[in-house]
Amino acid sequence: MNTTISIDKDLRDRAAERAKKEKLPISVIVRILLSDYAEGKIQIGSRVPEITQMKEVDVDDETQNLMDDVINVWRAA
Repeated sequence: MNTTISIDKDLRDRAAERAKKEKLPISVIVRILLSDYAEGKIQIGSRVPEITQMKEVDVDDETQNLMDDVINVWRAA
């Protein structure tokens, strides 16, 4: 079975150029990406704009543990 996927021309051209340099058909690139996504090897998520300022905030151990628990739940999902 074949499926048609609509891809922005600029993106397709850039990917095809790189694939050509690596001597791979663009269809192989798409299959690898889809396979890795289906198997959970890659995740698709929001992209956060580059952070221009960072501020360190001291927290107590209890608060840090709560934040760590949230991150662990998020990563397990």
